[in-house]
Amino acid sequence: MFMQINNKKIYYEVTGTGPTVVFCHGFGGNHVVWSEQVSYLVKKGYQVITFDHVGHGKSQGPAANTINEVINDTAQLIKYLALKSVILVGHSMGASVVWGLMLYYPEINVVKVITIDQTPKMLNDPNWNYGWMHNEVRLTSDNFMQVLTQNNHIKETLNGIDKRVWSKLYPFKKKHPFDVEKNIPLLLDHVQKDWREIVYSISIPMLSVSSSKSPYFKLGYTTEMQKHNEQIKVNIVSDAGHDIMAEKPDEFNTLMGNFLEIR
Repeated sequence: MFMQINNKKIYYEVTGTGPTVVFCHGFGGNHVVWSEQVSYLVKKGYQVITFDHVGHGKSQGPAANTINEVINDTAQLIKYLALKSVILVGHSMGASVVWGLMLYYPEINVVKVITIDQTPKMLNDPNWNYGWMHNEVRLTSDNFMQVLTQNNHIKETLNGIDKRVWSKLYPFKKKHPFDVEKNIPLLLDHVQKDWREIVYSISIPMLSVSSSKSPYFKLGYTTEMQKHNEQIKVNIVSDAGHDIMAEKPDEFNTLMGNFLEIR
């Protein structure tokens, strides 16, 4: 199904009935990456919303230039579907979308939050050493444009995507390829954001799932988040890269289920 917003159409799917979980994918991703989470939650009595950001997957229209545009689209989708309360799950850039929703749209009733392999501030500086880093290259305000435009083929997984997810994701990606160049302005805007203020002030339960082998982030950011907000719980998945929910879906679903108190 599609939701029309001005000159674009946002593709979305609604599956199941019950408490609502909204999944926000990352840069270059699409709604199919959540396939194992959808099947798990629907069996447990949840309603699941998955969608493609503009410039991604089946969504139509010009690619977004800013993360705020993606945040606004997501808020409009939640309102369009008249969702009374939501659990938000965001992977990578999708975590920033989640934090942006909580900052700019306090009227949306968010009851729980899960973020996956995403630091609240991606640029490193003398007072913040938990930003984006690949090998020995640290992203800063001085080098981020050069680094990100030259490092867009980094292997994000450690052992590849789970075969159940890949069997759906591969044909979808072939049919709906992601155009990196058209979306570079969105990436560059995304990495300049600092969400620490909202993350440190979240007053509802939040779970941060990180990876011991992430190609982008050191584990320290999760401990730093916990220092400032006792609502934040942390789980570390070993032997996975950036796409934890697609690489190790069963382990991720167990962590998600425990956090949501699914019996």
